[in-house]
Amino acid sequence: MLQLGWNMATYMGIRASKELELLSHNMANANTPGFKQELLHLWRLEAPGDPVDEQGQQQAYFLNVRSRDYSQGSLHATGNDTDFGLDGPGFFKVQTPQGVQYTRNGAFRLNQEWQLVTKEGYLVMGKNGPITLNANDQNFYMDQEGGVHMDKSLGDQITVVDFPNPQALRQQGHCFYAATPASGQETEPTNTKIREGEIEESNLDPTAEMVQLIDIQRTFEAYLKVIDTFAAKDRKVIEEVGTTA
Repeated sequence: MLQLGWNMATYMGIRASKELELLSHNMANANTPGFKQELLHLWRLEAPGDPVDEQGQQQAYFLNVRSRDYSQGSLHATGNDTDFGLDGPGFFKVQTPQGVQYTRNGAFRLNQEWQLVTKEGYLVMGKNGPITLNANDQNFYMDQEGGVHMDKSLGDQITVVDFPNPQALRQQGHCFYAATPASGQETEPTNTKIREGEIEESNLDPTAEMVQLIDIQRTFEAYLKVIDTFAAKDRKVIEEVGTTA
C-alpha cells in the first residue's frame, strides 16, 4: 500500500507538472492570431485478459494524451486589406522552406513582388500557385469564397483546405502545421467563409485558464506535501531499523 501511495503521488505530481507546462504555453499564445489551445487528457487502458485483484478490480494503465482544440476563435475587424479570418473549419495553405504547411493565422502582408505572404515571408498559396497581385492594380479585395479581385477582374483564388483528422497534424510552431499520413488527404471545407479585414483570435479563454492555473498549482503543491510525508515516514523507518538495541 505504501508503494502504491508513492507511485500514485509521484505520477499525479508529474501529471500536474505537465498540465502546468501546457497551460503556460497556451497562455503565452493567448494573443496569437489563429492559435488553438492544447489539451491534456488522461486515458485509462485495460487489457481484457489481465487478472483482477482480491477486490475484483482489474489492473489498469494510464496514458497522458495531448490533443488540440480546433474550435472557432472570435473574429475582430482590423481594417487591414491583407488580414483574413476563417469563419469555419480549415486552414490557409502556405509554402515554407520546409515544404507546404497550414495555418489559421491570416495576418498577411504584401512583399516587394506583390505576393501575399505571412509575417514570416511564407507565400500564401492559391489555386494556381502563390497569390500574386499586379502592381498596376489600384484596388484589390477578396470575396468570401477566396476569390481575389484586382480592380474589376477576378484573379486567383486563395486556397483553404481541411483534413479528415486534423488532430494528427504535426505542429511546426508559430501556428503552423504539417500534414501527416494519419491526418489524411486535403479536402475542401464546405460553408467556410473568408473575412477580409478581420483576424481570428486565439480560442483561449484567459479567465478560465487563470482559474485552472491556480487549481493546478495547488494540486501540484498538495502532491509535493504527500511525497514529503512518505519520505519522512521512510526516513523514520530507516532510523528505527538502523538503531542498535
